[in-house]
Amino acid sequence: MGARAGTQLPKPKIRGSQAFQDALKPIGDRDQAEFKGIGIGVIDFTRSQSKPDVWVHNEDEPYRIGSATKIAILLAATQLRCDVRRVRDLNLISTKEEFDALFANPKLWAKAHAPPPEMPHVRQIASNPPLVSKILDFTNAKVDFAGLDPDGRKDAHYQPVAAVQDAIFAKLHGGSDLRWETWDELTFSDRLWLAGSHSDNVAATSCLSELGVPYVKAVQRAYGLANHDAGMHLLLSGGYDQPKAKRKPSDAAPPRPIEYSEPFTVDDFWWSSRTGKFSDKSSHVPGSAAALTAYMIALMTDQLVIEVDGSGLAGCTTIKKNLGDGGPYDVDKLTEFPGHPGAIPHGVLSVPNTKINLQIDKIGLLATQTRPPGPKAFLRCEFMYLETKQDPAPAHGRNEMKYAIVATGVIADAVHGKNAATKSVLLGAAVHQALLSLP
Repeated sequence: MGARAGTQLPKPKIRGSQAFQDALKPIGDRDQAEFKGIGIGVIDFTRSQSKPDVWVHNEDEPYRIGSATKIAILLAATQLRCDVRRVRDLNLISTKEEFDALFANPKLWAKAHAPPPEMPHVRQIASNPPLVSKILDFTNAKVDFAGLDPDGRKDAHYQPVAAVQDAIFAKLHGGSDLRWETWDELTFSDRLWLAGSHSDNVAATSCLSELGVPYVKAVQRAYGLANHDAGMHLLLSGGYDQPKAKRKPSDAAPPRPIEYSEPFTVDDFWWSSRTGKFSDKSSHVPGSAAALTAYMIALMTDQLVIEVDGSGLAGCTTIKKNLGDGGPYDVDKLTEFPGHPGAIPHGVLSVPNTKINLQIDKIGLLATQTRPPGPKAFLRCEFMYLETKQDPAPAHGRNEMKYAIVATGVIADAVHGKNAATKSVLLGAAVHQALLSLP
């Protein structure tokens, strides 16, 4: 909770060669049937991993981004791990009970250096603190999440470790999603992976409950991801599923209630039982392309969760290894695109001779229901990093590329007959073609 000048991420701005900007500009000029109104961020790491080229469009617009906000849970969890490690290295306290007491102490949070308008939110942490003893394991010299190694879901090249992923999924008792009746049979580490990769709502809500909404909000604000005046609108403050009470003795007790939700106004519409119309524009899962682009740049350049050695490698590695990978448990592969690794990658692969060697993603899907409540139209959010190769290599132009695409407000367009997924497919193809045209 240091001074914001030392913690907040810079708001992304267009930067790069004129050729780079000219190649992507037509995407922002498309008609309403394609990309008009969509918040877009393209980050090209091909030329430089540490200082990528950036292009943004409608980046300030806030939309509901649904499960894409689960990246805030991953960030807060790794930040908590870093915070606890830093305190433990001081050799003042060491046990999980002492850490529970420390994080629940109002005097601790009164010492924060957050701007005055944020201090009331920071002080909320003491009344709903992270449940450190449930989240972290103190039995090893290096404090880590309770359960299996959180980095063990992927290998050194971020490829899925099938045996580990299969073992976690096997704990779901044959189902495809975690249930409240058995949620506590999985460790925090297991549930964090289910939340990030499989986008499991029960796993994500239980992790959020144990972290505490006030701490998660404080982390988002500390990184400048929830700086609404600057168009940075990532502010997760609510759960994804309603915990169920015990119905029989064998059922797990529900987790701690989600408190201190802080809805924000968005540009899409949800069914309002009060008005009987699609008039609700208040959401506890808002996001903007500006915030997601800033997060992606920091994640892929290891500038999140800075350890005492000045490096963010450990935290960013954990986040990346607990996100989707285009594999069998990636949420987009299980739903809209069976046999394919997601909508944007589907579009990328439609470009001849393209192969995807690496995929890191988090998708937000908000589907309309046969009965309200729900959004007015199917809504998608994309948070996607890809490493691609053209095979055979072209005679001219690029062969191997590293780039990311974020997109918010990808809304079904019934008038022009394009659903939200189709728009994402078209966006993936358009960006890939544009970047291939560069020298």
